[in-house]
Amino acid sequence: MSGTVLAPTTLEAWLKDHPHLPGLLLAGVCLLILLLVVLPRLASWRRGKGRPILEPVQLEELINGPGALVVDLRSAEDFRTGHIRGCLHVPFEGLDQRFAAPDPKARRAMVLVDETDELSHQAFDLLTRRGFTWLYVLQGGMKAWRRTHRPVAK
Repeated sequence: MSGTVLAPTTLEAWLKDHPHLPGLLLAGVCLLILLLVVLPRLASWRRGKGRPILEPVQLEELINGPGALVVDLRSAEDFRTGHIRGCLHVPFEGLDQRFAAPDPKARRAMVLVDETDELSHQAFDLLTRRGFTWLYVLQGGMKAWRRTHRPVAK
């Protein structure tokens, strides 16, 4: 049987024949973590660069302190799964009609919220063009709100 390669019969023997495999597995796990955890947060940070954003703890302090108008832009179905107590539900598709122009008497900050913050940044641009000021985006959206164990109303 010269020239014939026999398959390893045990895991130890197979790992001995493939010493690079544990390092590759570790690299794969690290890459998976990067893709699932770090990149979505990095995308949120890039969207918010140069814009007024709030972390969940900052929004909670604002709500409990001077107050803010929190506008939830998610669909009715997503809104029913849980939202920030006291928020105004205005699905993104209805934003044009609901906020045609700023109210000159308004004295509270407006905080835009959606599931990840992507729609909130689009809404921020729209409302800014219409003359709204005191606008903020909840960085990371409801995912960040829930991840930091903030209260959710249903």
